[in-house]
Amino acid sequence: MRYSTFLFATVITAGILFLQGCEAPLQTPAESAGFDDITHYDDVIVFCREAAGRSDLIEMEVFGQSAEGRDLVVMKAGNDHAGDPEEEKVRILMFAQQHGNEQSSKEGSLLLIRDIANGKYDHWFKDMELWIIPQVNPDGGAENNRANAMGLDLNRDHVVQQAPETRALHALFRQWMPHVTIDVHEYFPYRDAWAEFGGYKQFDVQVGVTTNINIDQQVQQFSLTETLPWIEQQLEAGGFSFHNYLVGPPPSEGITRHSTIDINDGRQSFGILNTMSFIFEGINGRDRYVDQLEHRSIGQLTAMAAMMDFMQANREKVVSMVNESRKQLTQGKAGNTVAVQTDYVRSGEPLYMPLKSSATGADTIVRVENYHPLVEPVIVVERPLGYLIPADDQQLLQWLSLHDIRTKEQVPGEVKIYAYQLPETGPRKGEAPAKTRLDLEINNYVFVPSAQLHGNFLSLTLEPHSDIALGRHQDFAYLLDGVGQYPVYRVESIQ
Repeated sequence: MRYSTFLFATVITAGILFLQGCEAPLQTPAESAGFDDITHYDDVIVFCREAAGRSDLIEMEVFGQSAEGRDLVVMKAGNDHAGDPEEEKVRILMFAQQHGNEQSSKEGSLLLIRDIANGKYDHWFKDMELWIIPQVNPDGGAENNRANAMGLDLNRDHVVQQAPETRALHALFRQWMPHVTIDVHEYFPYRDAWAEFGGYKQFDVQVGVTTNINIDQQVQQFSLTETLPWIEQQLEAGGFSFHNYLVGPPPSEGITRHSTIDINDGRQSFGILNTMSFIFEGINGRDRYVDQLEHRSIGQLTAMAAMMDFMQANREKVVSMVNESRKQLTQGKAGNTVAVQTDYVRSGEPLYMPLKSSATGADTIVRVENYHPLVEPVIVVERPLGYLIPADDQQLLQWLSLHDIRTKEQVPGEVKIYAYQLPETGPRKGEAPAKTRLDLEINNYVFVPSAQLHGNFLSLTLEPHSDIALGRHQDFAYLLDGVGQYPVYRVESIQ
């Protein structure tokens, strides 16, 4: 009898262990619904908890709250016990759904988390650490709205950072200092103007690199000439189409270019710190919701996995390149000039743009003559030793603190101090305001040195005639109001 009881208990225990070992692979909520519905916020949280519980490689962390109080979660994937402890791993931060009506960015991220939890990519983590934010804008996502609950476009809020979501994202970045960032979006091709032009862009995934020319050129060129072709090859092998990210109206109405030179978005705001930064733009559905959601999401997943494969294969080069370019910024050796005004220019070659006919659905190719793929400087300034900020301008000082920009009470050594004289019309394209040398006591000012990670960022935001001057933002318009002396002074070397 005792033997029978023991045998029965052994069989039951073995059965439980067998069932645990045969646990069904994790699926995302949208996947379980056949992609007829999106993964809603509450289900995102439940899924992320389950994924973290399934894998020793994944940890879930709340890093902030949205405007309406929803938790912002990051999934941290890594393995401290794998790889050479003497070699620095490449750190990658991927964040999705800044725009709440771009659902496949979130769904593709959840599919990647699923695959990591299911053990598909264990080999990555001997060379990399990956943090994934599946939903930066859960409030907008809940309503399928582009903006957050405050009505702000988060991808235009990375300089002033009015939204709690962008503040939390940048705080997380500074906490970890990833070498690589990936900002995942969707683009909507089905606009009336394109229908009237006769065709729609139909690239499954577009990928863009940084385009502000003050960002380290070696990092930019490596991204463009090495990373993008790798991703293109992997996408095409998976049955998905690719293009280097294109923006602009139909070719008959304006220029076609490769995104913005502004540093106010999720890619360039990290790129200006010499991060290797990318933007993914998957194709949206006609309903901007669930139309072709499965295809869209798997396209995003394929591009994400291709990027991680590339970063693993090129770990040593990426880590070394980014670390060195950041060191140049912090030591004040990133070059003597900053291009504060730039313009898009032609390369001399047309662009042959694949389109799908809006009338027949047939594939076609359009020759685009008005193609401006290059960015050239219009006005450059000498990089100063730093800037003087009025000590009583609490708004400006809080903004510096928000970005974790270092300040000092003393100016180093003997220096020259200059003030810009603002014209009646305000700063104009192609014109630099006159400078006047000042003789003043600096006791009432705070010194902001250029030799820091935000060195290029400072010149682009604090020079009054910059294309992307801080004073162009509503909250800081007072900096450029009126005629006379610009209140932020340049500190230059005597030599």
